[in-house]
Amino acid sequence: MSQPKPAPEGGESTDGDVVELQRLLESARDSLTDDMVTRLAATLSGGMDLLDRVNRSGVDQALPAIARLVENGDLDRLVEMARLLASAQDSLSDDIVNRLAATAGDGMALLDQVNRSGIDRALPAIARLVENGDLDRIVNVARVLGSAADSLSEDIISRLAAVLSDGMCLVDRLARNEGLQRLLCVLERKESQDLMVGLADALVATSQEVAELPPARGGVGGLLKTAKQPETQEGMQILALLGKHLSASWRGTGR
Repeated sequence: MSQPKPAPEGGESTDGDVVELQRLLESARDSLTDDMVTRLAATLSGGMDLLDRVNRSGVDQALPAIARLVENGDLDRLVEMARLLASAQDSLSDDIVNRLAATAGDGMALLDQVNRSGIDRALPAIARLVENGDLDRIVNVARVLGSAADSLSEDIISRLAAVLSDGMCLVDRLARNEGLQRLLCVLERKESQDLMVGLADALVATSQEVAELPPARGGVGGLLKTAKQPETQEGMQILALLGKHLSASWRGTGR
């Protein structure tokens, strides 16, 4: 074997280094079996194919976005979300999937019915009912009516129907009664109302004074004494005038 030459100036490789490199390559070649060579060739081929596909797919344009996802921690969140979705998918049985599909179908049908019914036009009125508290009152009234409906038996319903029927007949008779209509017209006048109020006050005062008066002693003297009083004479005049006008009214009506 030739002696190695001294290393030239300038840091160039010596013959010893070349020999060491040759020995290393020979050792690697001796250790490689046909199976290892085949696997290394397949690995290199797959790696080159992967690099070519990555280069042609333009994934290098997504590297800045992926870097930002890594820096902000959003990539970890996406991974956790993917795990959550995978767990949910694993926990979904065929029955649950069918029920969810049925629920979604019913929901879409309900939304379609609401959309076609035009209920959106009623939303402002419903909002005003909620703001004013009228919706709560309507609910309370509905509850009261529901409780009343639950408490009504067949006998009570029959009696209420009979009472309502009799009441309607009575109202119809009163509405067709001409005398009652004339009486109501008279009672609507202020003079008639003042007269009725004065008569009621007089009856109350009379009942109170009669209870306090001593028993009458009778006789012509007592009668003359009572007849001499101005109030008695005024009352007799009122009764006379009342009889006069009442007689004229009766004659005017054909009685």
